[in-house]
Order: sequence, then structure tokens, then C-alpha cells
Amino acid sequence: MDENKDYKYYLNYGIELTNKGKFEEAINEFDKSLELKSDSALTYFSKGIAYHNLNKLEDAYECYTKAIDCNPQMIDAYYNRAQVILAYDNPTEDELKSALSDLQKAVELDTKFIDAYYYSAVVQKKLGEYKAAIASLDKVIALQPDAVHSRALKKLILQKYLK
Repeated sequence: MDENKDYKYYLNYGIELTNKGKFEEAINEFDKSLELKSDSALTYFSKGIAYHNLNKLEDAYECYTKAIDCNPQMIDAYYNRAQVILAYDNPTEDELKSALSDLQKAVELDTKFIDAYYYSAVVQKKLGEYKAAIASLDKVIALQPDAVHSRALKKLILQKYLK
């Protein structure tokens, strides 16, 4: 490491590498950044994105968790951590509940986070919480009246599960 470079240099270079699809190299830069500043939420979050892109889901989950530990207000870290769980081959009920909790925290911190409401509905449907799923979808539709996927999922739930 160059003594003249601070953690932000390595963080920014890691983000640049991530944007170029060079995820392994990016992780090395994020590690250098964390050596200089071990409580950087953005560095952990960015490292999580690199792992996520490599489909190293456990590592991504751990990085998003560390980002939240460093900054409990980091909305996207909650959302991305939930997305990691939804990328599992067969998430357990407890994992789905954990993902739902993260998505609910994301919308608590940002009441207009449309994707978090939508994925809350997806998880609620998987958990058999159909009325809660409808409520989440209604929030999406209120924020974005032309939300085609949300309208389709709502119609499916109403027709198939809430006759």
C-alpha cells in the first residue's frame, strides 16, 4: 500500500473496478481500504456488491451485515442483504423472515422505496402472508400507479390465494 493514499482512494478504485466487472480485483482494493479504516460502511457495502456479483452469497451477506453494523441507517445494505437471501436456491422460512425484516427496515428508513415494498410482497407471498403482500403491493401502486409487475402479482394473489 502507498502511504500517501487514504482509505477513500482504495474505496473509489474498488468501485471503479466493480463498475468494470473486475470483482476479484475490486475486493482486494476494498480490503486495502478497510485496513486503513475498518469501520467504513460504504467500503463493506461496496465489497458486498462485488461478492454478490461473484455469487459468493455468504461473503456478500457478511459484508452487508458489517455495513449495517457501521451505519444502521444504510438503507441499501438492508435491501441488498435481503436480495442475497432471495438469491439462495431454497431459502428457509427463517431466512425469508430475515429478508422480510430487512426489507421492512429499508421501507421504514425510506417510505418511497418501491423495490423494497415489491420484494416485501414477494416474500410475504412465499410465507403465505397474502393480505400483508396485498398491502405491500398497494403501497407500490400508490407510489407508482403504472407498476405492471405489482398489479400482476396482486391479481395473482387475489385470484389464486384470496378467493
